[in-house]
Amino acid sequence: MVNREQRILQVLHNGGFSELTFLQKSIIPLALDGENIIAETGVNAGKTVSYIIPSIISLDDSAPGLKIIVIVPSVEDVKKVSEQFKLFCREGAEKVSVVAFLEENNTKGELAVLEKKPDILISTPDKIIDHIRLGNFDFDSILTCIVDCGDEQYNGFSKDIEFIRSAFSVLTRFWVFTKDREMIPIFHHLLDDIEPQIIYSDRGIKSSTSERQEEEMEFSADQESKFAEIIKKMVKNIKEEEDADEMNQYKKLVKRNVPFTMRGYFSAYLFKTLMTNTKPAHAQSQNRADKDYKTLFFNIGRTRGLNPQALLRFIASTAEVDSAEIGQIRVHDNYSFVDVAEPNVQKVMDALNSKVYRGRTLAVNFAKKSADAPKA
Repeated sequence: MVNREQRILQVLHNGGFSELTFLQKSIIPLALDGENIIAETGVNAGKTVSYIIPSIISLDDSAPGLKIIVIVPSVEDVKKVSEQFKLFCREGAEKVSVVAFLEENNTKGELAVLEKKPDILISTPDKIIDHIRLGNFDFDSILTCIVDCGDEQYNGFSKDIEFIRSAFSVLTRFWVFTKDREMIPIFHHLLDDIEPQIIYSDRGIKSSTSERQEEEMEFSADQESKFAEIIKKMVKNIKEEEDADEMNQYKKLVKRNVPFTMRGYFSAYLFKTLMTNTKPAHAQSQNRADKDYKTLFFNIGRTRGLNPQALLRFIASTAEVDSAEIGQIRVHDNYSFVDVAEPNVQKVMDALNSKVYRGRTLAVNFAKKSADAPKA
């Protein structure tokens, strides 16, 4: 049986997408936890998918009948949202029935559609209001009402939503999505009795019950510059020096144990821990100063997929020396330089000379004084 994170990815892939956006990572866990939500969506944030995925998952193993209503301002918006839902349900990928009210003055036809007990209905407010007045909805069965404000709302849109909201059961969840930050207080007032979670596009999640002022931590310009340089160096090291197979093992470990919606925070926590627990740089240099190192030349480099960590492990295991006896390693395209502490230098040369490694017969010699590359 798949867990929640796997199910989210499954639905995402069924829709033809490979990665969640920041908005989707913020919205989906809250939605699946049954929260009421008001979200400022920003531009190109993946708004529609952020409510399609939890809508579909919330219907897993549910009984037949209308469970979700999606309200949008215009018929054009109904068409767009309907097409998006179809992407996720194509070729039976998801067993979800989605209907859309598109035609004008077709109340009888719409009632016939409702009598077939679809799972999800997409409509404009005026049609929802018509069916409310005709008593055609069983509001006790509707789990979620989604209000997607689209790009533009007509005058009176929020008033229509207020009327619709008054007809719903107090148990019905509301998810509201708007690009206009000025609309958030309006919808907050409409939903204040159900304590919605408010999500800002630039500030993340804020509980509506919190009365305290937000205390946003900001780095100084010097701190941000310093941290940015460290991050760039780490990324460079990952690309140029780390062993890809080893990194993939760590990546799989993280993937198995950290929910994907938390992986960004996990990375941030690791970086924070690294910055707060890093020892002074002179500690390592002091250990190095206590030893006499000789630089050795190796006739193998990056073109053989080599990196410093891989070469360190190979030398330590093959020559049977402690890795602490090996100092700086500099890997170039076709050759490398390795600092080895006495009295292990000869031992390393004897053990590795003529050894076949990564398809190349090794030649290990003392490096020239300048550590310049030898001429071919």
